Parts: sequence; C-alpha cells; structure tokens
Amino acid sequence: MPKFKVLSRVIAASTISIGFLSVTSAARAANLVPQQEGEIQLTNMACLSSTNPKCIDTSSGANGFTVTSLSYDSQFSESRLFVDKRNTVNDYSSFGIQFLGQDAGTNTTLGEYWLRPVAYTPNTQKVDSPKIDTSTKTVDAPVDASVGTTTSKAEPTIQTTIAANGKKTIKTTTVETTIVTRQIMVSAKVIENGKKVTKQVPKLVQDITTKTTNQTTTITPGTPVEKGQLEVGKFQFDFKNPLAGLKLNFFDVEDSKHTGILSYTNSAGKTFSIPELLAGKQDGNLQSLVIHDVVSFVVQLGNPGQKYGYKDSQFTTTGDGVDLQLQTVPEPGNLAGLGALAILGVTIARQHKKKTVDC
Repeated sequence: MPKFKVLSRVIAASTISIGFLSVTSAARAANLVPQQEGEIQLTNMACLSSTNPKCIDTSSGANGFTVTSLSYDSQFSESRLFVDKRNTVNDYSSFGIQFLGQDAGTNTTLGEYWLRPVAYTPNTQKVDSPKIDTSTKTVDAPVDASVGTTTSKAEPTIQTTIAANGKKTIKTTTVETTIVTRQIMVSAKVIENGKKVTKQVPKLVQDITTKTTNQTTTITPGTPVEKGQLEVGKFQFDFKNPLAGLKLNFFDVEDSKHTGILSYTNSAGKTFSIPELLAGKQDGNLQSLVIHDVVSFVVQLGNPGQKYGYKDSQFTTTGDGVDLQLQTVPEPGNLAGLGALAILGVTIARQHKKKTVDC
C-alpha cells in the first residue's frame, strides 16, 4: 500500500481517508447515530432496560448495523454503548450511571447526539463446589453381555440463564455411568431325567451406577466506572450493506495513540489494520477519519488513564473519555469514475472546536 501523504499546512478538518472505492456512490451524507437517547443493543449483552435507558436496535434499514463490545483490558469488562445528548440529564442511577448536563470531562456540543461508551469494572466469577448424586440399580444383563466393568461419561450439558440485572448463572451437568456385569447363582426349575427339579443355575446381572455431578458458576457483571463517566471502550461495527464511505468523528481525544480505527473490512472480505492512532489535542477537539467501501470496523475509544497503569496518559485520577459519531459520505466526485480501483491517502489537519458550557 502507498505511504501516507502528510500535508503540513493546517486546514479546517482532520481527516484520514483509507480504503477502496466501491462501485456505487452514496447520494448524500446520513447521520448513523440514532436521534434518541438510550442504550445501543449489543450483540453480546442484553440492554440494561427497555424503558430507562431505552434499548435501541440499530440493525434495521439500508444502513443498519450491529455493535459488539470487545475486551480491551483485563482490568475492565466489556463496555456498554449509549446515545447521549448533552442538553439533557439522564438518571440511570438504578444501574449506577448518571449522565449530567456538564460531565466531569467529555462535554459535546449542545443539541448533538453522540455514541458514548461506558467503562465497566471486571466481572466477578464464583464457582460453587460440585454436588454429586449417586444411584445404583441391578438389572438382568442382556444376552450378549460378558463379565466385566465398563465406565462411560456423557458430554456435559450446560444450561445458562441471565437475570434482569445481568447476572449469569451457568449450570454444568455431567453424568458418568459404570456398569459391572457379574455372575450370580439363582434357583430355577429345570427338567432332569424327565422330572422338574429346582437347582442353582448361573445368571448374569448388571449393577448400573449413575453418578450425576452438578456445578454452578455465577458471573456477576462489573459496575460502571466513575458513574458511567469514563467513556472508554472497544467495539466492532458490522453493517448490513457495504457503505461507499463512512466518516467517524471523535470528540475530545486528549491522550495520543489510544483512540482510533484499529481495523476495517471491505466488501471483498479483505481486512486492513490501521497502525496509526489519533494524536492527542487540546480539550474539546474534534478529529475525523474516513474509510471507503466498508462492511465492518473495529474502533478503540479513550484511555483509562494513569490510575490503571497507562503511564503515557496525562490524566492521573480519571481517564481520557472519547465520544463517537458516524456519518455516511458520498465518494469523492472526481474519483467516482475509477470504480473499484484501490486508493489510499491521508490528509491530516486540526480543528479546534469551541467548547460549549451549559448555563
């Protein structure tokens, strides 16, 4: 792939354009952030609520997409993802989350909807001692049986239930069966010299012992960090249909080399890794990246900070929270005729967005 071309002149946008042109061109830009507040329905965890916060399904429509929360640090569990508008206060305190009109660090422009990650402490796991139940019965052996002992163990069965608070209970059941085939002597009527007589004759029987082991594992979800105001997480977005172009707006990236697109996949199924993450700028900055011909991408948002061992962070007690917006973009007009020809380029500049404060 060609090297990035860096423009030294400061212009009015910070844009990285990476990828391939698709054959069709988008007619106009579309905002992909739902224009309502609530929690994004993730593929790998249930929403906290269906009412407050509202659970938002983003999978419908031509530009529909699903989101999977990914692990990024063993000190945290997977983050949740919300839609938030700064104008309003959102009290999700029953789940340990409060979005204020003026948060501790990351405060977007009034009236705009942004995707907002919420970092969580690690899940806790408790494994109970196994409970063993043993039963034995004796039955007549089948005609083809022979004296001896056999032991068999069935594949474990796993039953998982998830409570409304997200607590997951996993019950694993294992059944082991031991069959002992032995010979005994029993009384039987037989004909001997033309007469019925009672004699002791050999017979095969089986002692079948069934040992059932049940073990329960309980996984309790972590809790939101800083009352939900540590906007850090790693997510994979998968689109229903390929997008000709996608613009990602990152708000308030202050720590360098922690936030940005990690990789993306195009409509041909080829995955590209992005080696360079965004540079940290002043408080309230806005930086944007554009990728072309995209069906999925993985993005990292924010940095937990020095408190969690990130020594390159400028934050000692909190982290660097980052919010995200997604927009479709049409293909560049002067390149539309190139069809599926590969292009790669980078334009880097800076945009300092004036920070608005609630009155």
